[in-house]
Amino acid sequence: MFIKLHGNLGQKIAINLDDIQTIHEITEGSKYATYMESGAKTAILVGGKVILVKNSFVQIENILKKVEQIGGAK
Repeated sequence: MFIKLHGNLGQKIAINLDDIQTIHEITEGSKYATYMESGAKTAILVGGKVILVKNSFVQIENILKKVEQIGGAK
């Protein structure tokens, strides 16, 4: 199952839930804080590569809850 997110460069990204290794909220002091200027709010590790998205951690959490409610998550 895929979720759709907004990349920090304005692109729309579909990410397979099975490929997500970790989701990291970007805050002051985090190792990804330098990307806050570009609008990135969350860093997602997929296949060993970091994908920066404008969606907040809470927005992504809500998307995942909806997916679980409709039976799309394992």
